Amino acid sequence: MPFLAPSFARLPPLSFLLADQMESRKKIARHLGVSLRTLQRYQASGNAPRAVYLALWFESRWGMAALQAQALNEAQHARAWVASLERECERLRGVIRALENAQGQAAANSAVFNAF
Repeated sequence: MPFLAPSFARLPPLSFLLADQMESRKKIARHLGVSLRTLQRYQASGNAPRAVYLALWFESRWGMAALQAQALNEAQHARAWVASLERECERLRGVIRALENAQGQAAANSAVFNAF
């Protein structure tokens, strides 16, 4: 599975990520494992360590949208794979029916064996 996190250059500004959070700054700081004062310093400077950016990004609407899109893509891929396996099973059932119908009636080099 590829990395879902964006490159550092593609992350929204720290102010956008913080504004997108519904929790209090105190809870955000606790979640990030930093003090409230450190979070305030990050916010004032507009700069934070990459780990902080990524944690906030995954908690933001942008990160959630990326995760939901990934989940949808994987579900669609799985559904298509299941459909192809079902088609293959139906094709093989047809082969079995044809072989059962030809049992005892056709020679080993009969056309029924060449069709599959």
